[in-house]
Amino acid sequence: MIRVERNQEVTLLNAAVTDFAESLGYCQYKIPLSIKGLKPEPSQALEQGFRAHYDEEIYEQEHVELKPVTIEQINDTQVDIEFARENIYSKFIQKIEFPSINVLVSLSGRVDKIMRQGQTLIVQDDKFVSKPEIYNNKHQPYVNHMLQVMTYLNSRYGTKNHSNLEDWFELPHSEKMWKIRICDRKTREPYKIFSEKVDSFSEKFFYESLKTFAGIAVGITNPIHHNSKRKCDACGLRNFCDQRVI
Repeated sequence: MIRVERNQEVTLLNAAVTDFAESLGYCQYKIPLSIKGLKPEPSQALEQGFRAHYDEEIYEQEHVELKPVTIEQINDTQVDIEFARENIYSKFIQKIEFPSINVLVSLSGRVDKIMRQGQTLIVQDDKFVSKPEIYNNKHQPYVNHMLQVMTYLNSRYGTKNHSNLEDWFELPHSEKMWKIRICDRKTREPYKIFSEKVDSFSEKFFYESLKTFAGIAVGITNPIHHNSKRKCDACGLRNFCDQRVI
């Protein structure tokens, strides 16, 4: 859920990473609906995806031996490190200045997989789908998937979802890379992998998307409609939205 708290000096905007990614990558009208407290019922596909994530986490615990990571190792860019699956939370905080208002954006999430290899910070996100073959002709991931991993890569991290920012840590690195794995939901095996190092273009796109998100949330700018009936028909908020394409 997206929450807006207006104060005299700054307006606080709190949301989950997925709320930000979904609203900018799928439909911007999700922002005002979420602020109103509306949220879709979990679909069968979503619940099956949660189950696949859980099964993958348990599999790693039982079959992969990962040593605990120390603060010294985290701060030494020469040391390759890997955290246990689903064991790292993310916190992204950014102040965005508009002519009439300052907005402090806070995005919270939980990373599927995060590691550092050869001074490169790598975030991996797994998407478990029923028909992975629909990605055969795709050369880039969906925008919402990319915004999700970009947020994780620009965040601070913690082993618990602390409220105190001082309890979060950074992972020093020289480069950043995201990896999105499209996995068969039944077998949990990767079907297709999108991977790319972060460049100035993707960073600019991320921060522009963040500014758009904040502007819509605080009422400075209006959402832009995708005008896709297919998207509206598949949206879990379609029964609450007066902007639905029929």
